[in-house]
Parts: sequence; C-alpha cells; structure tokens
Amino acid sequence: MAVGEMWWNVFASKACMFLRALGSVMVLIVLSLIGLTYYTTVVLVYGPLASNAEPDSSEGRFATGVLVVYHALILMVLWSYFACVLTEPGRVPDGWTPPPEDEEEAGAHKSNSEKLRRFCRKCTAWKPERCHHCSVCGRCVLKMDHHCVWVANCVGAYNYKFFLLFLVYTFVATVFDAVVLLSNFVDFFKDLQAGGGGGESGRNADGSERSPLDDIASNEEMSETRNGGVVAAVFVTFVLDVAFAASLLGFIIMHANLNLSNMTTIEMYEKKKTLPWRYNRGSNKNFTEVFGMSWWWWWIPAHSSDQLRRLLDSSRLSGGTYPDMELDGLDPNAEYSVAGQSPRGLDNARCGPCG
Repeated sequence: MAVGEMWWNVFASKACMFLRALGSVMVLIVLSLIGLTYYTTVVLVYGPLASNAEPDSSEGRFATGVLVVYHALILMVLWSYFACVLTEPGRVPDGWTPPPEDEEEAGAHKSNSEKLRRFCRKCTAWKPERCHHCSVCGRCVLKMDHHCVWVANCVGAYNYKFFLLFLVYTFVATVFDAVVLLSNFVDFFKDLQAGGGGGESGRNADGSERSPLDDIASNEEMSETRNGGVVAAVFVTFVLDVAFAASLLGFIIMHANLNLSNMTTIEMYEKKKTLPWRYNRGSNKNFTEVFGMSWWWWWIPAHSSDQLRRLLDSSRLSGGTYPDMELDGLDPNAEYSVAGQSPRGLDNARCGPCG
C-alpha cells in the first residue's frame, strides 16, 4: 500500500469517527432549536396572549388558533424527526446472495456500481443493486441516499420518507412561526427607532425637557409592555426561522426532483449514470415507491405493513434471495416488486418486520 493511500485511509477513518460523534451533538442542537422556537412562540408570546385576552375577543381566538396549529406542526416535526433518527435505514438481509452471473454480465465491461453481482469488501458480504456502504455507520444500506449528521443516521430505503416529511414539516413550521412572530419582530425595530428618536440627552421626542417623573413613567411603561429578554428571543427566533426556511426550501426542491426521478443523492453525483435513468418508472410510481399507495399514509411518518413488505422486497431488485424470505412473507420464486406495484409475496403470509 502506498504511503499516500495509507494516510488517506487514516484520515478517512478519523473523519468517520468525528462524524459519528458529531451526530449525537447535532441531535441535541436540533432539539435545542425546536425548544427555542417553542419557548418564544408559546411561553413568551402567544401563551400569555391567549390566557390574558377576553374569552370571546378576536385577539384571544387568534392566539388560541395559533397555539393549536403550532402544536400540531411541532408534533409532526418531532414525530418525523425521531422516526428518521431511530428507524433502521435499510439493513441488507442476512445471507443475501445475488443471482448467478450470466455470460453477458460477465463479458460486459461495467463499473462495480453498475454490476448486478456486487461484493462489499468491508462487510465481506454481497450487496444488492443500489446498495452502498456507509463508512460512518460501518454497514451497507439499501438504496442509500446519504449519511445525514442532523439525524445521526443514514437515509436509506426505510427512512427516506421520514426524512422528506421532516424537511416538509420543518419548512411549514418555520414559515408559520415566522409569520405569526412578524408583528413582534417589527415592534423590535419600532422600539429601537423610538429609543433613538429622543434627540439630545435630557429631552423628549418633541424637544421638551425631560423630568424625573417622565423617566419613571417611561421605565414603568417599558417594563410592562416589553421585556428585553422577550424582544431578544423573538428577534433570534424570527431570524432562525427565516434562515432555516430558505435553506430547507432548496433541499425540498432537490429531493422532490430526485424522488420523482427515482434517484438518490449518491446516484446523482456518481460519475457514470445511464440516461435515460433505468430506475425511472414515471413520477407517480416513483412517488408511491417511497410514500406508499394509500394517500393518507403519505402524511404520516410510518409505513403500512404492505409498504414495509414492498421496501423489504427492494433488496431483491437485482433478483437476489436470502434464507428468511418466506419468514418475511416473500416468495423466493416470484419476481421482485417494482415501483407502484403491490409486493408479490406468499399468500396469507405475515411480513416478519411488520410486527
């Protein structure tokens, strides 16, 4: 092994260890950011507004409506986030073996990523088509999209839907939060302008001299209407909401295009891609391959039993088999499922991972 290659392997190993340790920190950062927005929106602004307003006033009803919608969005954000963090992204079934290599495949000059029979030297096991080894997690992942430090996990076949829902729900929540805090954010700059509009020291805004009673009244009014900590929290939260919403919009557009094309981020950046893309079966089927057939499951960070079996069957994309296929409700002699189709399993069989 060359010296340069040896040092590169050492660096890559250290980098993977760093990313693995960074993942836990990033989870805490995400939860801290969600906690900040919750504290500002619920505890500091709209919670007191809803409790102090008259029961039948428009202000009270508006504050209550904001709290209901905000809590629903935060629930979906946390649900989709922890589903992405805790879900196995795409474990290759134990003992998976590819189909025998035919003469055409053996004689073709293809890269390793294009072959049907692919062997992972790090896992010392066969890996299915569209499966990649993650150096951070130290395992092969079915239909791996990328390793995300924000969720401390790989994004693969089983949790890609949860990752997309997390992006969408977080974007909607940050936009909603920025809109409902906009008036408070504007008040922040009004307070700055009013504070600097007094002109010379010792005079009011109208030019008259200030008296000690004016100072006392002004201080009491400011303490009653605006607390410095509230103003700072609203300012920071609004800026973070806008910044995250803008960045998330770009990710959502990119992954929407990838999802509708049945392409992963890794495949997008691979040097050798076949055009037209061989896995593209149309936008509708590509979408249902990730989100399932039932529209009401599209919004929930969970999989139906039918969709779980279909995702499990994705390991047979290249026609491979594994010993526990029948226990998982899959017929070894049937063709594998493709996008938009029901899984071709055994009749009346129960999907093992479905519980």
